[in-house]
Amino acid sequence: MKKAKANMDAFLSEADAIKKYILIRSMKKIDNILRETVKIRKMNAEFYGRMDTAPPPKTTAEQERTAKKINDFQRGIGKRWGEIWLEKEEIFATIDTLYELSEVRKKYPELKEPEIASWEDIRREIQEKMKKITCE
Repeated sequence: MKKAKANMDAFLSEADAIKKYILIRSMKKIDNILRETVKIRKMNAEFYGRMDTAPPPKTTAEQERTAKKINDFQRGIGKRWGEIWLEKEEIFATIDTLYELSEVRKKYPELKEPEIASWEDIRREIQEKMKKITCE
């Protein structure tokens, strides 16, 4: 019986480590998304601010260069927004997985819950932080 207890304790400590890893990783991703969003918005404002203050192009060649600069900039910004979108999708997939894990807890209430937060608490904490991103 002692061996089974030791195995259960080892499992619970591994579950704790997994929960901490998921929470820390998700929070880092959310913080990174927020930083990148601010950076993209600043780049956008700076670029179009410069475009507004620049003298209008006079020749066709200047108009083509300006159009190319704008297209290249928009393509680069679009790529960055796409990367952020993929990060958000990954976090939402993590939230969905944590929801399913918390539902398993409800089906099997006799399972011992580890000392740290439950899957539902971790999911809720990640969702609260994600609200900062989706509300902007």
